[in-house]
This record gives sequence, C-alpha cells and structure tokens, in this order.
Amino acid sequence: MRLGLGVCLLVCSLVAVAFAGPDKPIANVKSLTGDWRALGGASAAAIRIKADGSYEGIAANGTKTVGKITAAGGKASFQSANSAGTVTWSQEAGKEMLLFVRADGRGSAKLERVK
Repeated sequence: MRLGLGVCLLVCSLVAVAFAGPDKPIANVKSLTGDWRALGGASAAAIRIKADGSYEGIAANGTKTVGKITAAGGKASFQSANSAGTVTWSQEAGKEMLLFVRADGRGSAKLERVK
C-alpha cells in the first residue's frame, strides 16, 4: 500500500512538472501588474499588484497584507511587514502563475492571474 502511494505521488509530481513551463524572467515588476488569486478554491488568498511593485491583499488566514515586489537581473523578491522571500513567474496549462516562497521556509503561496 505504501509503495503504491509513493509511486502515485511520484507520478503526479512528474506530471505537474511536465505541464509547468520554465520560470519566466521578470525584467520589471510592471509585467506582474494585476489581480492574482490563490489556487485551490478553499483559500481566499488574493493580491493586487500595482505597476510600482507594491501590493495589497488578503492572506490565506484572512489577514490583510501589504508589501513590495522588486526585480533585478530577471529575478524578483518580495518584502512585507512580516515576511520576505522570492517570487517566480511561470506559465502552467496556459495560465500565468506566481509562486511566493518565504525565505524562512515557513510557507509558500501559488497564485494565478485573474486580470
């Protein structure tokens, strides 16, 4: 049973990677401007990114969040009042995706562009 579950998880991971495109370079934060929402349906997490890289939104736990995204050398990072980390931009199944990963390893958020 455990072996079957392990094999299933491995295959599912490989399928997800196969459909995910490579990270897109982030030349400037203006390219990220718009509304983004968390995947999964149950989470209300969403943010609105402005042309200057500042953002505001609602975290998965329902608290309001504000921060700033900066870009340099094709890579981006974020800084908010209580966390900091990296931002990657990719294309998955024809949709634009952002992945926020906290530098302290305490979590990540995957969001898709809605406008």
